[in-house]
Amino acid sequence: MATLRILLVEDCADDADLLRFQLEDAGLVFDMRGASSERTLLDTLATFTPTVAVSDLNLPGYSGLSALALLHERWPGLPLVLLTGADDAPAPPVPATVLGKSDLHRLPALLAGLQATA
Repeated sequence: MATLRILLVEDCADDADLLRFQLEDAGLVFDMRGASSERTLLDTLATFTPTVAVSDLNLPGYSGLSALALLHERWPGLPLVLLTGADDAPAPPVPATVLGKSDLHRLPALLAGLQATA
């Protein structure tokens, strides 16, 4: 099974830890790097090439939509997932799976599907 290389764009350390625990509990094999701003995203991308990107919608001083657009421009085929606390999130400007607050439990299965095809 291939190791998922997950780029997580998230400003809340507790949410990042929760996601990590969920993925570990689901048995996924992954290497996850985090970024919490545009600057840390660009710094992370200098040394890490993801196989999937997961981004929170709302980030202080930056937007998850902007992060996904940047990633899509760099890697048009990169699977993108947008996480939001609202069930009525705006449509991203690039192809992405949007998971609202009532869908977050689906993320481990979604990423497992990506891992199975990697």
